[in-house]
Amino acid sequence: MRTKELAKRMLHYFRTAGCEGSEYKEDLPSFVRFANAVGMTGATLRGLCKKSSAFARIYAECEEILADRITDGALHRRLDGSFAKFLLLSRFGFDEVREEKDPFAVEILLKEPDENEKKGGDV
Repeated sequence: MRTKELAKRMLHYFRTAGCEGSEYKEDLPSFVRFANAVGMTGATLRGLCKKSSAFARIYAECEEILADRITDGALHRRLDGSFAKFLLLSRFGFDEVREEKDPFAVEILLKEPDENEKKGGDV
C-alpha cells in the first residue's frame, strides 16, 4: 500500500472509530490496532513518519484526535479519569497546571536582631 493511501486510511480510521455507523467498533482508535489491521506494526508506522513529512503530519493529526477522544471520554466518564490523566500527561505532553511565580514579585525578609544588637553593640 502506498504511503499516501495508508495515511488517508489511517486518518479515516482515527476520525471514525467508535462512531455510530462506523466499520470500526472500538471506542478509541489505536495505532497498534490500525497497524495490525493493515499488516504492519506500530514501529513501521513511526518509521514512515521519518521518511515522509506528509505522513508525519497525518500521524500527528491522528495523535491529536486520540488525545481529544481521551479527554472527551474522561469528561463524560466513559473512561477512567486517572488513566486518562496518566495517558495525557505521559504520552501527549499535557502538563498539570502549576502556579507560576511572578517574576516581578519582591520578597522582603525580616530578621530579628540578635542579643548583641539588642544591647546596642557593634554588629
